[in-house]
Amino acid sequence: MEAVIIILIILILVLLFKRTFSSAIYAIAIVDIFLRLVDFLRSHLGLTGEIGNFFNRIPGSLEAVIRHSTSGVFMEILLWAIFIVYVIFLYYVISYFIKKR
Repeated sequence: MEAVIIILIILILVLLFKRTFSSAIYAIAIVDIFLRLVDFLRSHLGLTGEIGNFFNRIPGSLEAVIRHSTSGVFMEILLWAIFIVYVIFLYYVISYFIKKR
């Protein structure tokens, strides 16, 4: 539950300071990429002790947070919403690289 609160705080701070749709999309993608990197470190380093306990509390991705926190139709709606966010993020990244050429 702590991870959900941290993720919500990060998203709220981004929305308060940037206030654009693209910054919210980037923030969601950044949080998910960060969680996936932490999950990779947790699974490949085999940390023990207090550090291992800290890493074990952090979810593996935003999808893991959604699956842990909700269920049923609401979970499906949120999973499709995160999928749409990923598609929009991919569009932003591809359009950025095309403009750079």
